Amino acid sequence: MKDKVFSVFCVLLILSLLAVPVFAENTENTVNDVQTVVDGILARKLSEAGAGTVQEWIDGELTGNAGTTSEWYVFALSQSRDYDFSSYEAALTEYIENNTTRSAASRLKYALVLAAVGSESGYMEEALADSIGQQGIMSWIYGLHLLNNGISCTEYTTADVLDILLELQLDDGGWSLTGEFGDTDVTAMTIQALAPHYETNDAVKTAADKGIAFLSSKQLEDGGYASYGIANPESTAQVLTALSSLGIDCAEDERFLKNGNTVIDGMMNFRLDDGTFCHKLGEGSNHTATVQAFYSMIAYLRMKEGKSPLYILDDEPAVTEEEIQEIPEVPEETEAAKETSSNLSVPTETEPVQPVETETEEILTPSTSSAEIFEPVENSIGYKPVVILILVGLGGMVCLIFFIIEKRHIKNFIAIAVLVGLGVMIVLLTDFQSADSYYSGTDAVTENSVGTVTMTIRCDTIVGKSDSEYIPADGVILETTEFAIEEGDSVFDILTEAAKTYHIQVENAGQWDMIYIAGINYLYEFDFGDLSGWIYHVNGIAPSVGCGEYILKDGDRIEWLYT
Repeated sequence: MKDKVFSVFCVLLILSLLAVPVFAENTENTVNDVQTVVDGILARKLSEAGAGTVQEWIDGELTGNAGTTSEWYVFALSQSRDYDFSSYEAALTEYIENNTTRSAASRLKYALVLAAVGSESGYMEEALADSIGQQGIMSWIYGLHLLNNGISCTEYTTADVLDILLELQLDDGGWSLTGEFGDTDVTAMTIQALAPHYETNDAVKTAADKGIAFLSSKQLEDGGYASYGIANPESTAQVLTALSSLGIDCAEDERFLKNGNTVIDGMMNFRLDDGTFCHKLGEGSNHTATVQAFYSMIAYLRMKEGKSPLYILDDEPAVTEEEIQEIPEVPEETEAAKETSSNLSVPTETEPVQPVETETEEILTPSTSSAEIFEPVENSIGYKPVVILILVGLGGMVCLIFFIIEKRHIKNFIAIAVLVGLGVMIVLLTDFQSADSYYSGTDAVTENSVGTVTMTIRCDTIVGKSDSEYIPADGVILETTEFAIEEGDSVFDILTEAAKTYHIQVENAGQWDMIYIAGINYLYEFDFGDLSGWIYHVNGIAPSVGCGEYILKDGDRIEWLYT
């Protein structure tokens, strides 16, 4: 018996010893894969900018876009090696001086990037004093990043901001822009700011551990993350950055291995053939998804090399000069990728989207507007018989012309008939309405009501922050109003009904269960900063699905909030 036990022990010992080099090899492969992603993004960006080196890219395109789309690339590059950012710094300083930045979070972002490039501008302390805490939790997070890097503040100490962020933690262990339940992105970003205090502050450690447990519970089976029901690489990138900031290797920690997949695996699902990233599967390259993947990979490399967290600016590069100089050629896009890219419009949103970090130049292209609405037919007659007669008449005239000029081949007449038929089908299956007819001002008739819901639309958070005529003095765009619902009605259906009845402008992108609200009452995403936009709550909870997918029941309470 003892011999058997000893034999089993020896076998287990040998297997464990054999597993060590395999595990080490897998970890090394992960680092190599991450480095390949970083190199691929750089190669693509240099190719697009027509730059031969990263320094040329910085002095050219990134400097030219200072203040709009360059900031997170510059920040990541500053944490990868010691480039010369003097031209960019001058351009960003000029942009700040010549433009009014309404968003507190954006002002703090500019200050953080200036600190990252070694600026001595007084703007950093001014922005910290004027903006910290002025725009909700994100302004506390960015403010803490600046405090963590020694930027002095006359209004708050580091301890003050830590206490405030810990108080904002929700019962489920997460943090959120608003509501009673945590959000993946905001939780990860809060942990990034808390990370430098994890080992020295017991309260921070306890809160961060709860946040990590929250993030582990939200991870998908493919290793990635979703925001508002839509899987996306931006949310995954924020988690990777947070874990790396705490020294947690997502390739090794069992809490972040789901079905054998790591956080990095989840992000790689969105990598395209050209080395960039899409926001949603099946879409083309997306700026926000790509830049967040880029800096999260830099964060991971820094962690693996024993460097400080991404947001601690200590001039320790994660990538050597030799590695960056040896950037591979840009991989050619496959024919399938080119076809997909050419046929898709690329929204951002991450989802806004998803509350995720976004850049200001990527505004969703609205699929509806107050000028013209494209809808399925609902017993509409009006102009359609006339248009159909015109189409048939035009088809007949073309056939007559062909007959006269002796182009009488049967294929010509078949082609004309097919075109006329397609035109008739389009007319029958669509309904174009003017703004006056769409915004009827009358309550919709609900024939088979299964109950009622209430809805309100508010923008309290931006009252007093702009002189826009579309921001009511009390922040209420629609008072709490009751609507009858039919079986299968979604939140989007009720928003559409409210828009028609009460003349409220709404712009959206997508369709069916992938609808995203870009603007309400002419207030759009990104108008008040990188994370501003519309979210909805039902019964005080921010659902994990899109507004077109959330099916209502009797008594539900809907809130649309501009955050």
